[in-house]
Amino acid sequence: MYTGSLNHFYRNRSGLESLTYDEHLALILSESTEFAGSYNKYFRLKGIEADCVIANDKILQAKWCMENGIKTRSDAEILLEQVKYYKPEVLWIENLSLVKGSWLSEAMAQAKSIRLVIGYHCSPIYSTISDSIAGMDLIITCTPGLKSLFESSGKNAFLVYHGFDTGILASLKPADIKEKADLVFSGSLTTGDNFHQDRIRLIEEILKSGIDLKLYANLESMSRIRAKQSLYLVNSFFNRVGLSGFADKIRILEHGRTKIESYSGRLLSKTLPPLFGIDMYELLQKSKIVLNYHIGIAGNYAGNMRMFEVTGMGSCLLTDNKNNINDLFSPGKEVVVYDNYEDCIAKIKWLLENEVERQEIARAGREKTLKYHTVENRCGSIIEIIQNQLNKV
Repeated sequence: MYTGSLNHFYRNRSGLESLTYDEHLALILSESTEFAGSYNKYFRLKGIEADCVIANDKILQAKWCMENGIKTRSDAEILLEQVKYYKPEVLWIENLSLVKGSWLSEAMAQAKSIRLVIGYHCSPIYSTISDSIAGMDLIITCTPGLKSLFESSGKNAFLVYHGFDTGILASLKPADIKEKADLVFSGSLTTGDNFHQDRIRLIEEILKSGIDLKLYANLESMSRIRAKQSLYLVNSFFNRVGLSGFADKIRILEHGRTKIESYSGRLLSKTLPPLFGIDMYELLQKSKIVLNYHIGIAGNYAGNMRMFEVTGMGSCLLTDNKNNINDLFSPGKEVVVYDNYEDCIAKIKWLLENEVERQEIARAGREKTLKYHTVENRCGSIIEIIQNQLNKV
C-alpha cells in the first residue's frame, strides 16, 4: 500500500494493539481504497478464496510474526513464511521490488501449491525489478502501451484497466453543491520524465493563468530532488567524456537520465497536504472539475486510476488526450480532453462558464463508469485470465 495511505490509517486509529492480526488486516482493508481491499473483496464475492498480505506494513507484519511464532527476520523472509502459510495456487505480486533475486525460486520450492505467478505493474520500469519481471508467468498492466512494452521483451502480458469500487459510495455523505470547488487536483507530483514532470509543468501553467486550482499533492522532499539533480550531473559528465555505456551499467544513474526541475515557489505555496481513502473520495465528490494528467511512462495511452475515481464520483473529468481514450469514454460527452497546456486552460474556463453542459458531461461519465468500469467487472476479467492460464499449466 502507499506509505501515505498507511500513515493516514495509523494517524486516525487507536486501540489497534488489542486486535488480532486478522482483525487488524480486515480493518485496514475495509477502510482502504486501494487495490488490496477492493480486489480482495470482489474476488471473494465471486467465489474465489483470496487473501492479502500488506508487506510494507511493519506493524501488521510484526503482529503476524508474533502470532505465528516467527522470530524477527527480514521483510523478504517474513513474506516467504507467509507464502508457505497460505499455500496459494496463484501468487499475485503487486510490488515487484519485494521479490528480488532468488526469492521467487525459494517460494516456488517451499510452496509446492503454487501453479501460477502473476506480476502486476503499471509504473516506470527500472532495472531494479527486471529480475522480478523475468520470474513472472504473466504480467497484468493497466495501459496498452505498457502491455506492448512487456510483450516486446518476451513477457506474457494482459491489459486490465483500473476500475471504480462502487462499494465506496455507501460510505459517503451527499455532497453540498454550494461547497463544491471549481477545479481540483489530487495526486503525486514526482519529478522526472517517466513520472510527473509534464504534470508539474501543466499545473505551473494553470497557476500562472490565475485559475483557482485546489492542489492536494504528494511532493518529493528537496533532498530527493537534489539527489536526482546530482545524478543528472553525473550522467552528463559520463556523456561528455564518452563513457555513456559505462554509465548504463550503474543502476542508480537511471534515476537521473533527464534534467530535474525543482518546484516553483508558487506551486509550493498553493500545495495542500495530500488526501487518502474516503477523505480523497469526498474531495472528488465536492469538485466541479478534477484535473488529470497521466504519468510519463503511460506514453500515448490513457488508463490511470484517477479517471475512474473521478467519473465514478460524478465529477467532471478533465484529462489529457490519448490514443485509446475512445475505448474508455466518449470525449466531449462523458469526459473532457485537452491536447496541450493552452487547450487545458481554455477547457477549464469553458467548463466553469457552462454549468449545464459540465453537469451533463459529469452525469454521463458517471453512468459509463458505473456500468462498465467497475472493480467488480475487472475482477471478472482477471479471473478469466487466470482460469485460461491454469488450463495451460
